[in-house]
Amino acid sequence: SLQVAVVGTTGNLGSAVIKELSKQNIPTRCLLRHDISDVPVKDNPSTPEEIASSLASLDNVEMIKGDVTDPSSILELVKGCDVVMAMQGPPKPNPLVSIIPFLSDQNAPSHPYMINYIGVKNIIKAVEATPSVKRIVRISGSGEKPFSPFTILLNILGNMAKGWNYEGEQLLRQSGLDYTIVRPGLLQSSAEYTEPKNARALKDNGLDMKVSLVTFDQIAELCLECIKFDNTKKSTLTVMNVEENAGEATYSDLLGKVEQDFRIFESSLIDQHRKGTRIGISIFTVFVVVILKGVLGLFSLIA
Repeated sequence: SLQVAVVGTTGNLGSAVIKELSKQNIPTRCLLRHDISDVPVKDNPSTPEEIASSLASLDNVEMIKGDVTDPSSILELVKGCDVVMAMQGPPKPNPLVSIIPFLSDQNAPSHPYMINYIGVKNIIKAVEATPSVKRIVRISGSGEKPFSPFTILLNILGNMAKGWNYEGEQLLRQSGLDYTIVRPGLLQSSAEYTEPKNARALKDNGLDMKVSLVTFDQIAELCLECIKFDNTKKSTLTVMNVEENAGEATYSDLLGKVEQDFRIFESSLIDQHRKGTRIGISIFTVFVVVILKGVLGLFSLIA
């Protein structure tokens, strides 16, 4: 009787989740922005429309027209569902637009603020109005170190994606709803990366792990597996691979030991993320100026 709603349908992870749900004969309602009425099903789909058309041809899959930034379409999506898989993420922006603040419109539908924060807010509101939904599973990424070089770089190039990811997580933690937040390692396709044997590992409470590659199929499997475990409600899971034979063969071996979030998460870190980004841009600007001065000085000597 389980029915699942999926947001982020045509993304790599959303697609993997939908395929796994179909394989398990679980009725699935998928949010879709694209019109695919005239799009043929292809063996090797590449565009979002082709991917959506291929997914729509699977058993037990239903497409619901809408967008995560539109509250009414989210409300329609989750009707009769038991679980919401929030797999959405913003597309990669033009780095130049991201670096120069006045070129970036925070209210644009594809901005991380709208996808990672407002989108999560819309999902929460829809779930609050839909008694059948018992869990939100959200894919995220650790944003608890706003001044780390890696976070600063991603925020500079990605319109504050890390910062808004964390703010979206906090909406879930503060909502009172049952959630499972999943923070995976560096996601790769199974064609690009082979998962080591007996190497699956995770930590609850969003604790740090050594960053590793994981596959979309792995994380899709984890998202479906975690809803079978009541103890994974209100939990934040960091998911990586470790060395071969140093971990577990299945996620069920790990999920049964998960504890609910008990540590205190900072209520908001967006100001710190903004400050870290400004520092990063300032350092980058100084570096560029120094390089340009050096180049101009070299040319003046040659001249």
